[in-house]
Amino acid sequence: MKIIESLKQSWVVWVWNHTPNCAEMSRLASQSFDEPLPIGTRFKMRLHYVICVWCSRYLKHLKFLRAAAPRLEENLNLPAARGLSVEAKQRIVQRLQAG
Repeated sequence: MKIIESLKQSWVVWVWNHTPNCAEMSRLASQSFDEPLPIGTRFKMRLHYVICVWCSRYLKHLKFLRAAAPRLEENLNLPAARGLSVEAKQRIVQRLQAG
């Protein structure tokens, strides 16, 4: 068991030392949506995602935002689902002014 854990830890350290750091990964992840990255860089990024849950989550969020952003304009013209009606707001204003 200790040998397996030692090998696992050694592999993680090796990957950490041979892949971009998290700050560089966030830049590369964003850049990958704009232009194709070299295959070596993409391979290093995939290795980093295996050991770093935070960068994996960041990439997942970027993908979600990229998919959701084009639909944002469609939903901007929809009425707000929450909040008071115009009549309710007018009643509140009237009562505040009267009181």
